Amino acid sequence: MKTPILLPLVLASGSAWALEVGEGALAISEDVEIRYFQSSDTLDGFEEHGNLLDYGEEVSRSNLLWTQEDWMIGVQVDQVALFANRYYLDDSLVYEHELVTDGVWSPTPDAYANLEKLWVGRSMDWGDVQVGDGYVAFGRGLALSLVRNTDIDLDTSLRGVHTSVQSGDWELVAAGGWTNQQQVQQDNPNYLLRGERHSLVAGLRVDRYALGPTNVGLHGVAYRFAREVSPIWEAPASLGEPLDAVAAGGSVEWMGLAGMDWFVEGDVFHHFNDDLHGDEEVGLGHAVYASTAAYLGAASVLLEAKHYVGAERLNTYSSLEGYEVVSGPTLEYERVITEDSSAAMNSNDIAGARVQVDLAIWEQVTPRVAVGLFRDQELGGLHFNRVPETIVHPVLGAEYFGSNVQCIVNAGRRVDLRDDDSGEDVLTHLDMALDFPLGPWHGELIIDAHRFEWGNNVNQQSDFTSSSTALGVRPAEAWTLVLYNDYSDNPLIPSDGNLTETLYGALELHYQPAQATTVKAFYGAYKAGIRCAGGQCRNLPGFEGARVSMTTNF
Repeated sequence: MKTPILLPLVLASGSAWALEVGEGALAISEDVEIRYFQSSDTLDGFEEHGNLLDYGEEVSRSNLLWTQEDWMIGVQVDQVALFANRYYLDDSLVYEHELVTDGVWSPTPDAYANLEKLWVGRSMDWGDVQVGDGYVAFGRGLALSLVRNTDIDLDTSLRGVHTSVQSGDWELVAAGGWTNQQQVQQDNPNYLLRGERHSLVAGLRVDRYALGPTNVGLHGVAYRFAREVSPIWEAPASLGEPLDAVAAGGSVEWMGLAGMDWFVEGDVFHHFNDDLHGDEEVGLGHAVYASTAAYLGAASVLLEAKHYVGAERLNTYSSLEGYEVVSGPTLEYERVITEDSSAAMNSNDIAGARVQVDLAIWEQVTPRVAVGLFRDQELGGLHFNRVPETIVHPVLGAEYFGSNVQCIVNAGRRVDLRDDDSGEDVLTHLDMALDFPLGPWHGELIIDAHRFEWGNNVNQQSDFTSSSTALGVRPAEAWTLVLYNDYSDNPLIPSDGNLTETLYGALELHYQPAQATTVKAFYGAYKAGIRCAGGQCRNLPGFEGARVSMTTNF
């Protein structure tokens, strides 16, 4: 039997603290997670050792921030180690899970540490300058969006120079450098960690504010995507290579025009390289997004529209590395994205609109209705359908905020109407979040369920039902117990339940001794599936086993 030694690692995990260093201040934080993975797989000839392929994993993320007057220095160090990950078979040492692969060096096969982020910045009267790792997004992200997305464990920074210059109502933002993808996963299993492909990204944006009620911005971005793994010090060699694409566009924002707030952004893309698109000519593309918000008495109305053609092709290279360089508003209800609707989210030829109306007609209850309407004409990539389709997605919801009970509920039905007689894809969904008193305690209930029915496809898939339930009970201010239950009979997800093949169960204990510190202990399993946030989607693996984590924040 293999048992990872977890206790010393738990005791070694630290918490955020700060101290004076000369005339400056140093803040330190630790985020440590320890997981024990249980596997139902067995090794041929050793079936009696049912837990032989179980293993442990410890992950830590250390952040240091030093500040002195106008200067700041930031450092992030990531580290991962596997335990009970090896055994001898016929006198040969076997590693169950290969932690690192090509382009990543480590002195031991079971552990890896990396100086993930490093930056130096200074604030001055005219603006800010930062050298090293940073994040940048222009407008709504149609032409450039390199930001952290911790909801799905993605963190790709731009390692280079970032400058912001302000003068009166003018602002100039310039950034240039090479992408630096996070390698160590904080919330997901670590295996086959690869070296990075450092892509060149350079952008410039100029904003003019307070032109009456109007703000105007113009920007341009150039991209050169790396094809091969290389160390960061070799990345400057790409400066002499041809660009893969450029983008140019701008945005206009009007406040209070005709009693409403307006925003419009448009970008044009030119793709110079077709080598990842086969015989398809990509050439020019464009993206247009517009929104308006109106406040009509008790009604608040938000109207959004988009038309994206060839915009997702900018993510062709980076998506192979697990991140995106552009990510515009999707207008989708991202809680219920499936294998089918993720194709529409990433479509290279889609137009649509969404309107949402919130009605403050009662003191504690706010009902709302939203309707999305899209026309998706792309047929390749992730799409199952062989013809264009029209997507209709109404969602009804309501919020109730009482003195002791709060509730948010949404229900909808998404129908993909295909242009031929091959049927339609139908998604019916419901989600609810409820806070309520439980005697002297506090309770929280979160429910998310959907039913998906496929149209007729060349490779026919099975209809499926999926649900997640979390019940939290807080007997004291610092303690919370959460019971989880997942169900899915979706054959496309690569996980099995721990209670039955389709049923998952787990419990988790939270302890928050201080506002900035949380300790969690989890045991059980949850299902794999697609999770989307901020226009980016990721297939997240399921989990079965035990997990202990301690997190702190600055």
